[in-house]
Amino acid sequence: MKKFSFSLQKVLEIKEQVLENLKVELGNLNHDYKEVENEIVNLKKKYSDINMEFSEKSSVSISVGEMSYYKMLLSSILRKVENKEEEKEKILKKIEDKRHEIVSKNIEISSLEKLREKELEKYNSALAKSEELFIEEFVSNKSMAKGYLV
Repeated sequence: MKKFSFSLQKVLEIKEQVLENLKVELGNLNHDYKEVENEIVNLKKKYSDINMEFSEKSSVSISVGEMSYYKMLLSSILRKVENKEEEKEKILKKIEDKRHEIVSKNIEISSLEKLREKELEKYNSALAKSEELFIEEFVSNKSMAKGYLV
């Protein structure tokens, strides 16, 4: 009997490769998310430092020009923080979508693997039956040959 071959093996391999690619993409998205989080933390620290510097200078004496400079700088940092927060939310959405893709791909792969197991069971069953028939024929032929020799 011929060797077992799963008819959808190539499809299974392609889906597994796609799954690996999705996992890599998810890893990249998680890395991007952490980078954006770090940037937000750094911007907030910078805001806090500049705000503290502004408070110290304004308690002594500060010119109107310096005051407007600090206000513009602080509002600029706040806008950057807001933009990074929006970027973070977009990345979170992409991460969620990618996770759903991975789950659905895992389901597809597992259904193909179950189908492969069923086909392998059928193949093994057919192989066992063919071996039984071969053994029966062999024994039958052996006993017939003994009958002719006697």
